[in-house]
Amino acid sequence: MYVTLSFKFRQRDEVERFILFLEKHLRGNYIVTTRLTHVYVQIEGENLKEAVALVKKLAALAKGGYGKRQIPLLILFKDVNLVRPIPPDLIADVLTLRGIESKVKGGYLETAVEYEEVLKIAEELSNLYQDAERYPLTPHAKKIVVAYAYSRGLSLDAAVERLVEAGVLNRGKVISLREDYSRAKLRLLKI
Repeated sequence: MYVTLSFKFRQRDEVERFILFLEKHLRGNYIVTTRLTHVYVQIEGENLKEAVALVKKLAALAKGGYGKRQIPLLILFKDVNLVRPIPPDLIADVLTLRGIESKVKGGYLETAVEYEEVLKIAEELSNLYQDAERYPLTPHAKKIVVAYAYSRGLSLDAAVERLVEAGVLNRGKVISLREDYSRAKLRLLKI
């Protein structure tokens, strides 16, 4: 059994990007035919429903579009090179702190930022998350500190100090939040 899908892209670079996504993420037998900015994908196999859904997600990601994008988290975390795992909502929090409304909804990151920029941010956050391991931070405090440090371009030391001074963090043997996580995020927007 097989199914053929047809996609129209605006530019040739979107076509190339889509083909790269297919090579990286689509398993099984498939044939790709291109005609200028049209791409035809013929998929063979047993799990056609899942494969079709994946190909449609990859096409939407390759097109990018204007305004909000829905980036599938499974695809994002397969493409990104992480030294330390990060929570998906940390990326959304950082983008929101930078003034770009973003959120994790279902299995997607909804944002206006280009996919490649999101990959870069995720890699940098992963490095910062690894550096935060040397501090005695609770998990929520770590997310707040990393998000604040990255979005403001501060070192982790400076971020911890500013957040303690602002009353967001408690300093003791373990550095923790003074309030629950959602209130602490709101306070970050005001700092």
